[in-house]
Amino acid sequence: MHSPHGAAASLTRLVLWPINLFRRGVRLGLSTLEILLAALGAVAALVVTALLTPALNQLPGAAGDFAPIGVAILLVPTGMAVALGRRPEVERFFRGVRERTDTVTGAIAPAGSTHGARSTAVVDTSAIIDGRLADIVESGFLLADLVVPRFVLDELRRVADSSDPLKRRRGRHGLELLSRIQADTSVHTVIDERDFPEAPDVDAKVLALTRDLGAVLLTTDFNLTRVAGVEDLPVLNINALAQAVRTVALPGERLRLAIHQVGRERRQGVGFLADGTMVVVEEARDLVGREVDVEVQRVIQTAAGRMLFAELRPPDPEPDDGEAAPASDAETPAGAPS
Repeated sequence: MHSPHGAAASLTRLVLWPINLFRRGVRLGLSTLEILLAALGAVAALVVTALLTPALNQLPGAAGDFAPIGVAILLVPTGMAVALGRRPEVERFFRGVRERTDTVTGAIAPAGSTHGARSTAVVDTSAIIDGRLADIVESGFLLADLVVPRFVLDELRRVADSSDPLKRRRGRHGLELLSRIQADTSVHTVIDERDFPEAPDVDAKVLALTRDLGAVLLTTDFNLTRVAGVEDLPVLNINALAQAVRTVALPGERLRLAIHQVGRERRQGVGFLADGTMVVVEEARDLVGREVDVEVQRVIQTAAGRMLFAELRPPDPEPDDGEAAPASDAETPAGAPS
C-alpha cells in the first residue's frame, strides 16, 4: 500500500502538471494557437467542474469538500490534451474562413484595385539561390507579398560562408538577389522571425510557417513541392513556371537555329531555342557552328521538358523566269553580214 507521503507527492505532481506543461511549452516555443487551445481546454474543464460542484458537495463528510478539487485536477489536463489534439481541425477551419474572406474581398474590390487579389508567399532557400526570382519580381508578374523566414536567411548565410567555392559563390549571389528583391517597390518583402524548434530541418520549418500564415510556398525544390502537395499547401514552383512559358512548336513549323553539338545518334546535330528547348536535327552532324533552317517533325514531352525532333529544311526552288537564255551559237539572221 502506498504511504500517505507518496500519495501526497503524486497529487502534487498532478496538480502542477498544467503549470509545468505551460512553462515547458513556452520554453520550447509553442505557437500562439497551441497556447490558446490549451487555455480554452482548461477553461472548459473548469466550467464542467463548476457545473458538477453542487452534486459533488452532497457527498458525505470530507469527500464533499474535496471532490470538486479532485474532479478539476482530473478534467483540466484532459481538457487541455483534447483541445491540443484538435489543432489540425481548427487550422483547417480558420484557413477556410480566410480563403472565403479573400474570395469575397477580391469580388467586391473596385476596378483597377489589386489589393483583394494580393496574397502572401513564403520563400525558401532554393528559390533565392536559383536566381530567377528577382527577374520574375522585376517583371511585375508576381502579385504577392514575399515572406523570407529568418531560418532561411541563416541557411543562406551558411551557404555563403561555405568552404566549397561553388556553394560560396551561389550563396553570395543569392544574398545579392535578395537585396534586389527587397529594393523592388512592386512587392513588399518582410523577414519573419518565427522559428519552429520542433521541426527537424529547414524544409519542415518552411512548411510549418506556410501553414501558419495560410500562405503560398515559393520554391524550386521538387521534393519540397511534392511534400507540400501531400499536406494540401499551395505551391508556386519556378521550374513549373519556366516549363509553362516555353515556346510551343508544332509539327510542320519551320525554325532557324544554330547547331551547337553533335547528337547521340549517327548524323544528328543538336541545337537549342532561345528558351532552352532542345532540338535534335537529323543529318546535321557536319553543320556544328552553323545556323540552319529546320522543319519540326515531332514533339516529345519528357520529365525535363519538351524535346523537338526536326529535319533540315529543303532548299527553296530556284525562281523560274519562264524565258530561255539566248544561245551563244544562235542562228544568224538572213541578210546579216558574215
